[in-house]
This record gives sequence, C-alpha cells and structure tokens, in this order.
Amino acid sequence: MLNTGSRDPAFQTSDNLYEISSILIKISRPIGWITAPLVFSIGLFYSGAKLSPLSLLQILLLSFPYCILLYGINDIYDYKSDTLNPRKTSIKLDPRYHFIVKRASLFVGLLLIISSFLTLNLSNIISIIWLIFFSYYYSAPPLRFKERPPLDSFSNGALFFIVFSIGWSFGRGVSDIPAKIYFVSGCVMGIHSFSTVMDYTIDKEVGDKTFAVIFGKRAASVFALILFVSTLIFSKIGRASINYYIAFCSLLFLIASVFPKEKLAFLLFKLIFVGFIITALIFLVSYL
Repeated sequence: MLNTGSRDPAFQTSDNLYEISSILIKISRPIGWITAPLVFSIGLFYSGAKLSPLSLLQILLLSFPYCILLYGINDIYDYKSDTLNPRKTSIKLDPRYHFIVKRASLFVGLLLIISSFLTLNLSNIISIIWLIFFSYYYSAPPLRFKERPPLDSFSNGALFFIVFSIGWSFGRGVSDIPAKIYFVSGCVMGIHSFSTVMDYTIDKEVGDKTFAVIFGKRAASVFALILFVSTLIFSKIGRASINYYIAFCSLLFLIASVFPKEKLAFLLFKLIFVGFIITALIFLVSYL
C-alpha cells in the first residue's frame, strides 16, 4: 500500500539543497558577480603580475561566493526596508533563511582568509581581512556603516581600493599603489552617495540614515559630481577611455543635481554601472 502522505528523505534533502542554492544565487545578485573580479584583475595586471593558480582562486572567490557575504549580510539587516521597497520585493530575504545565509557568509570569509594565507603575502592577507571587515560591518551592527554617512560612502570607496590592492599585491606592495587609484576610489565613494538617491523615500520612511536621507538628494549628486570632476582635473589619468567615462559620469551627476528625482537616479545609475563594465574591460584587454 502506497503512503502518499510522506516523501523519500533523499528527495526532501535534494529539494532543500535546491531551495538553499536558489536563495544564495538570488541574494548574491548575479549581475554583480563580475564587479570585484574586474577590479581585482585590474590591480593584478596593472601591478605587472601574471595570472597564477592562487590569483585565479581569489578571482573565483570574489565572484559568486564573495557576493553571498556582501549582499547576504546586507539583505539580513535590510529586511525591514526591503519589504517596503517595491524595487526590492524580488530579492527580500525571508527571515527563515537568515541563519543559513549567515553560515554561508562565514564559510566564504573563511575561504577568503585561507586563500590569502596560501599566498604567503602579508599585503594580501591584510587586504583580505579588511575586505571581510568592511563587507560585514557595512550592513551589520554595531558599526553598520551604511547608516553613518559619510562613512557609508567611504566604506564603498575603501572596498574598491581593498579589492584592487588584493590583486595588486601579487605584483607589488600596497605602498606602491599610485595616487590615481586613490582618486578612483574617491569616485566610487561618489557613485555610492549617488546610489542612495534612488531609495530616498523608502529609506526615509523606515528610518534608514543613508547619505541622501541625511544630506539630501541633491547634495548626494553634487558630492559625486565634485569627486568625479576633481579626479578628471587632478588625477593625471592617462587613458582616454577612463577619462571619457569619468566625464560621462560627471555629466550624469550634473543632470541629477539639477533634477534630483529617484526614478531618474535609478536610470542614470544603470548607465554608470554599464559604463564601468565597458571601461574596465577595455582596460583589461589592453593587457592581454
């Protein structure tokens, strides 16, 4: 006689694994998997280093696995605001998965640390530790940088610089990083401050103290504009493609400064992200 009220434990386990895997992929934002590997690769090749098994391992860890840590922790502590934000309803993380995501994030952090110790490179080890620190405490209490403007934007600029320095460490020391990279990290700060404009209303309603909420939507755009224009004038970046991108972003920030609308900011942010991917790829192709 068939028992239709129960299922084979093996199938239940399989279903659970599939469900957990689906959740981890969704919260990791697949569109963002390429960002850290691109920044790492720019640092790697710009330092004069070549691709090696260990650098390839870290590139892979900085894609999907790292995004679980970065975005997963963010989704845990942003659950309240995400449930109210119509733009994020598809990625809000059900509380019953919070423990699993925390465990997965811890595992990713452990893998990153192990990979850094395998390099026997002090700069790499320190950079990985800083990466985990800022990635976790950007969203998690008690520090929660994302609600301490302008530390929210600073931490994003720091993350760019750290990921770059991890790649750079395979070829040269962190003290040799040129000043223009500090300017570019400042630009990332500006992109982050601008990104807070598109969620201004929801963040204000739920009490999240983002850059735009504290200083205003127009101020967030103007801050980004100042950082980008300063980089264009003073950084002495020699590559035309990068300067064109910086000028393009400056124009978008100028538009947003005049028209500080949330929907417009969302559209412009998409253009900035696509522009970054294209510019980064152009840079990397020149080293191949």
